[in-house]
Amino acid sequence: MALAEPIIDADVSPKTNIEISRMVTKVGPPLDFSFGNLSAVTDAMEEEPRKGTKAKEGYSKVVTAVRFNNNSISELSDVVPTIRAIVVDFSAVSWLDFSFNDVIHIHESLAQFPNLSTLYLHGNHIVSFNEVKKLVPLMSLRILTLHGNPLESLDGYRNYVIGTLPCLKQLDFSAVTKQDRRNAENFTKLCAKRFASGKKSKKRED
Repeated sequence: MALAEPIIDADVSPKTNIEISRMVTKVGPPLDFSFGNLSAVTDAMEEEPRKGTKAKEGYSKVVTAVRFNNNSISELSDVVPTIRAIVVDFSAVSWLDFSFNDVIHIHESLAQFPNLSTLYLHGNHIVSFNEVKKLVPLMSLRILTLHGNPLESLDGYRNYVIGTLPCLKQLDFSAVTKQDRRNAENFTKLCAKRFASGKKSKKRED
């Protein structure tokens, strides 16, 4: 009996084949620029990593993690163009480590990482709660570290961060519990009441 011929779907687009090839692409080791005396993120384009391989012709392994920890980086505005230049697939990056640097401000461009799930920022110089708001667009963010920054000493620190980023599952290497979420919710409500009360008082004074 003759074997049936394979069914060929004429509607399958070339894009589908590309997506399938990405699914079977091998994942490479993290790019590790830690302890490299980097003063700027862009230095990574000139320096060779301690571990891992930067994007180059003929290299197809996808990098999902990049480490910049223990350097002297103070500005994160060039993170996106730098990462695009040194990895094969920018969208595959899910873990960034900027711990133990000199970062003061979290840059809005971090929101351009569509699959960023882990972000280490501990041991820096971040002062204000307003910096945390810049991470709200990161819908995939599940693990965040901010301890060792001045903002850790602010009243309601843990409650504020969890309330601002409710998708977090771990903050400062500590699991976010149901009680943490209740505390954050109550803290958010209390802050809202205080803010509303303050506006009313100001109106009466005016």
